[in-house]
Amino acid sequence: MSTTVHYFGKIRSHEAIREIQEEFRDIAQVSGWTHEMVDHVFTQEGEIPGARLSLRGIRVTLNKTTSPLQLTFDKDGYLSHLYYEKAASEPSQRGAAGTARQLLHQIHTSTSIRNSDSQSHITLVKMLDYVKKRYVPNLEVIDNTGYWYSRDVSVLAPKRLELAKK
Repeated sequence: MSTTVHYFGKIRSHEAIREIQEEFRDIAQVSGWTHEMVDHVFTQEGEIPGARLSLRGIRVTLNKTTSPLQLTFDKDGYLSHLYYEKAASEPSQRGAAGTARQLLHQIHTSTSIRNSDSQSHITLVKMLDYVKKRYVPNLEVIDNTGYWYSRDVSVLAPKRLELAKK
């Protein structure tokens, strides 16, 4: 089973993106976590000139049970994630060469934690607390366990299902 923590907001300034990259790169290196610096411009087939989407920031992976903490920002400074998805295989969705087109999507950021890893969940929330304090003052977090709001570790404990006795 996995838990997903969604987070969104706008960074205090574009200059702070470089600061967050450098600071979280150092945190990742000291903690033994993998990280990826992000500075991409995405294009989509048939797009309007000048309408390219960009993404800058850093992705930090705490361990194998979590997807990356994505501290990546769009051109307006909002926490974002961009990804390509293959379009439907209908003839109208094919590119000039007859190949399937890829559609570009922009969504808010999230991190998934698998196998009820409570320590990773706690670490993720501490990192998001720091991001809110230092870089994204309007950070909003949706944590389906309720831990972000309560800070009650018991909500992270795996729930056991019991069979009803006859």
